[in-house]
Amino acid sequence: MRRVQLFDVNETLLDLTAMDPHFQRILGDAGVRRAWFNQMISSALVSTVTGAYRQFGALAMAALEMTAEQAGTQLADGDREAIAAQLRRLPAHPEVADALLRLRTPGCGWPR
Repeated sequence: MRRVQLFDVNETLLDLTAMDPHFQRILGDAGVRRAWFNQMISSALVSTVTGAYRQFGALAMAALEMTAEQAGTQLADGDREAIAAQLRRLPAHPEVADALLRLRTPGCGWPR
């Protein structure tokens, strides 16, 4: 029997706090990133459940628009681009590399 490992990527493997400076600059509060992320995940779940597939990046930008609107902020094109660019280059949490290496050890079920 072959075991399969599944990972939740955003905020499990990838560190979203790298986006905080953008949310601070654009929306005046780095903590707004959490509301944006919750909206993005909610939209992704609805998209999946209803079968109305949308790319994750498109969902992220739609969530950004909703979050900015709720904050009473008008987004500039550069703001959208900065968030999208940072989302594409999020760093991994510091412990991720070692954890993935440990999964390759015999008995962990990680394919070689």
